[in-house]
Amino acid sequence: MRAAIRLAAAAAVWSSPVAAQTIYDSNVRAAPQFVQYRLASPINETISEFTTPIFVVIPVSPTLNFDVGSAYAWARVSPNGSNTEATSSISGLTDTQVRANLAIGTDFIVLTAGVNLPTGRESATQAQQLAAFRIGSDFLAFPISNMGTGLGFTGGVALARPLGAWNLGVGASVRQSSAYEPLVASGGARVRFEPGNEYRARLGLDHAFGTGRVAFGVTYSKFGDDDLGGSIYNTGDRYVAQAGFNNSFGGARVLVNAWNLYRRSGLIFTGERTGPEDIANLLVGVGFMAPGGVLEPSVELRNWTQETLSASALATLGVRYAVESGGISITPSAGYTFGRFAAVGGNADLSGFRAALAMRWGL
Repeated sequence: MRAAIRLAAAAAVWSSPVAAQTIYDSNVRAAPQFVQYRLASPINETISEFTTPIFVVIPVSPTLNFDVGSAYAWARVSPNGSNTEATSSISGLTDTQVRANLAIGTDFIVLTAGVNLPTGRESATQAQQLAAFRIGSDFLAFPISNMGTGLGFTGGVALARPLGAWNLGVGASVRQSSAYEPLVASGGARVRFEPGNEYRARLGLDHAFGTGRVAFGVTYSKFGDDDLGGSIYNTGDRYVAQAGFNNSFGGARVLVNAWNLYRRSGLIFTGERTGPEDIANLLVGVGFMAPGGVLEPSVELRNWTQETLSASALATLGVRYAVESGGISITPSAGYTFGRFAAVGGNADLSGFRAALAMRWGL
């Protein structure tokens, strides 16, 4: 499901021309992050994750560019209070993604081809499975949601055109992945998992507004049936809607971003029906000029509703400081989170924090 959330950021396809780039504009991007959530009774767990993703962007020509990305991730789930379960942890390299983008006709048509190389930890032992499962939560939104999958291929096309004073973008893509073995049973046997194909369609609109822009987008993702050890299940189709706005007011830059993820009912591998769920998110940030950079405090609110549980909710108070000098960008950020997490035995108080250091520099 995290893939659907990431697609929300790309749901609006901009049609304005992009400045021509060459291989001399190649750059490296890295963002080490640490995230931790503490869930009180009745769950009594602390979930932590440290990641160091790194990406290299290589513009081969004004119309063709490549990007390559991978990461190291470490995750741990440790018990609190009366919880007596053993600590679970997993670590290692993640898969490597390689993507090529080809623009045709001054960015009016963009063709994309990608490959997922299975360089990550494909299988989780019984002792590692709890940590591997917990970081996949869409509500808590950990930076890395899985350690590794099988070989996969993605192909897509996007078209962008002016529509009066607006820019209209549409896109479609398909992803096909090979089988892999995500689980190791108690006897050492590995369970084979064959994912179904994933199909995506995107529609976006954007318009200049003052010194900034306003944008709207929607993404639909349809998933084929998955096969886990001979059992067929489907996690349900997903719909992601997004709206974004930024503009200058006085000496401040205001950013508002909202998204909503709705997942339809599906079937788990036992044949039982899973109910639908909905996650709504709102982020408001204000940027101020500060010595050497831009200081941006923010407030983020998130709500998660499920069919058989009460709603989960959280709020994050964050701040980041962006500095750029000599072709190097550095953006440290931190945030504190509080809220509640719905569980079968009742709502658990939730608290946590995150810290990150985003960096970008030219080659």
